[in-house]
Amino acid sequence: MKKFFEASSVTVVGVSNSPTNLGRAIVYNMLRYQFPGVMYLVGPRGGSFMGFRIYRSVMETPEPTDLAVLLIPARAVPDVLVQCGEKGIKRVVVESGGFSELGDERRELEDKIRDILRRYGMRLIGPNCIGIINRWTGLAVPFMPIEPEAPPGHIGIISQSGGVGGSILNSLGAENLGYSLFASIGNKLNTDECDILEHYLSDDRTRVIFCYLEGINDGRRLMELASTHDKPVILFKSNCNEASRNIARSHSASLAADDSVVSAACRQAGIIRVESQQEAIEALKGFSLPPVKGNRLAVISRSGGHAVIAADAAGEFGFELPPFPDKLIRAVEEKSRAGVIRFQNPLDLGDVFDFDLYLNLARESAGNPDFDCLLFVHHYQGLFDRESSRKLIEAIPQVVSETGKPIALCVFTPYRELLHNKQSVKFPIFTDPREAVKVLALSRDFYTLRPEALGSAVSAVEFSEEARLILQGSPAGVMHPFDAGTFLKACGLPLVPWKKATDEEEAAEKAGEIGFPVVLKTANPAIVHKTDAGGVFLGIESEKDLRKAYGELSRLGPEVIVQKMVPSQGVEWIVGGKKDPNFGPVIITGSGGIIVEVFKDVSMRVAPVGKEEAERMILETKGASLLREFRGRRAMNIDALTDLVVRTSQILYAFPRIAELDLNPVMVTPEGISVLDWRIFLAE
Repeated sequence: MKKFFEASSVTVVGVSNSPTNLGRAIVYNMLRYQFPGVMYLVGPRGGSFMGFRIYRSVMETPEPTDLAVLLIPARAVPDVLVQCGEKGIKRVVVESGGFSELGDERRELEDKIRDILRRYGMRLIGPNCIGIINRWTGLAVPFMPIEPEAPPGHIGIISQSGGVGGSILNSLGAENLGYSLFASIGNKLNTDECDILEHYLSDDRTRVIFCYLEGINDGRRLMELASTHDKPVILFKSNCNEASRNIARSHSASLAADDSVVSAACRQAGIIRVESQQEAIEALKGFSLPPVKGNRLAVISRSGGHAVIAADAAGEFGFELPPFPDKLIRAVEEKSRAGVIRFQNPLDLGDVFDFDLYLNLARESAGNPDFDCLLFVHHYQGLFDRESSRKLIEAIPQVVSETGKPIALCVFTPYRELLHNKQSVKFPIFTDPREAVKVLALSRDFYTLRPEALGSAVSAVEFSEEARLILQGSPAGVMHPFDAGTFLKACGLPLVPWKKATDEEEAAEKAGEIGFPVVLKTANPAIVHKTDAGGVFLGIESEKDLRKAYGELSRLGPEVIVQKMVPSQGVEWIVGGKKDPNFGPVIITGSGGIIVEVFKDVSMRVAPVGKEEAERMILETKGASLLREFRGRRAMNIDALTDLVVRTSQILYAFPRIAELDLNPVMVTPEGISVLDWRIFLAE
């Protein structure tokens, strides 16, 4: 990937003298961004543009370049790629549309391109994209004019949509935030978000990364990359429901992912997920500050109302508000005019009009080891405060540089004055105290709650040959409950004592072996909700009652499961999982029994998980309160439940044929756990 972004020579294919030619904008951008390298233009009509000769083919150009950019009809792309390959050009950006985003019939064209790339050992970004930018070198090949308003900086941008990517660049320019690298990846035919992300993570000039994605190619690799590096990754993932599915399909050939899985994966990998472009910009502003390394926030505000808003936000996002030191309080007391200030944190400076004191408070608070971060709210309106306020705002970045502490600067002033401030200081300025506190919390959580690397939960877990053979011999579809139970027991799961039976006599015999009371349930694999179908009889105390129950149950099929009756003095739980097309095996756990589909109180992670992560999953559910000691009732065995979550996640990871697995209910008691019912669905 480095060879894309560090290209010192570029061939632009698809340029003409026509006023409507889009390729001309690529040349404009390269000149506007002051690209210092070699640039050759190619177009079938020849001629010249902006002082550059237009060659009629790639083969006519004087020499191979580091990069070629193609903006030509989709059907012409394969032939030009062959020319690039013959010329020795190994990196190509295809900005043309008209590929798989228009339908499956265009996939043949993409397959042809893949063959050419393999033949010549080439890499390609796109198609259906607007290209790449290296803000530090002047490489800028988008086909729409993009003014260089955002300065060189340290934000890396990956966008599946060219339009969204361009609007993010506009927003960065409005905030005077600098970026390092930009990539629009379109259909991701040969290069996807993970390929670009891996390069950004290794790039010294890139410190925080923003991704806009409509589809995720390899969710597991995305998680592994994010969780094993210390650079923040901010993700705006759209295409989350049916309403957006068809639009995204025709826009970037992306299929909708299970959004709950995406959110769970982000939490697990330490990826910061945002829900809008504005939220993304606010997060990027926050991560442009030094890291927040603790939970203690100082709030200094010239407005009492904004101090109250900030205090609410501090509570909402879990910050402590330690008191200010006496030295600072005395300094404020001396300058207080009306004596109406309450000397607390947040500190309201409503009746203090001393800009030197404001700056000193910021400097002393940022340098105080009792504070981990600072919110500084400054409010001014008229001409009287303008020059002093501008000097104060311009001084805050120096305080941050001197102390290494993050200061979220929140400014309230008329619109044009705010624009002046944003353009005069290369420093993030917020306009909402709550948003400022929120992004400080994002930074705190990222730097203090780093996740386990995804691969660290993958250990040398062994499963018996019996388990492997059972799964190997089972056809696709719903696994027979007899086979599923035998498989899970062979995997070491704590199933309730059970026996299989195929007729009434065998059921009576097995019940005698287990010992009354027992449970009798249908083993018909086609029945998902056994209770609703009348397929479960509980608390059978005698052989007579068992035979009667079997007579009623046999209408659902002759095969039954006989189980030991477990006392209901515990909590019903669910442990299960599924195979996600983007992230692979996913583990869930939460409140179980027949209410699971009503309350949907479950936690989710990408499998496998370690013991710490499994315990976090359990404790973040609402049902976790039922597992704790309550009104004289003993606490349930969370440790045993945690072990079950870990083991189930390992099963899902070790056996890729398992498309779905449900253990529901799992009875959790103070003594331990018992899996009372199970269901497995196998893929081909």
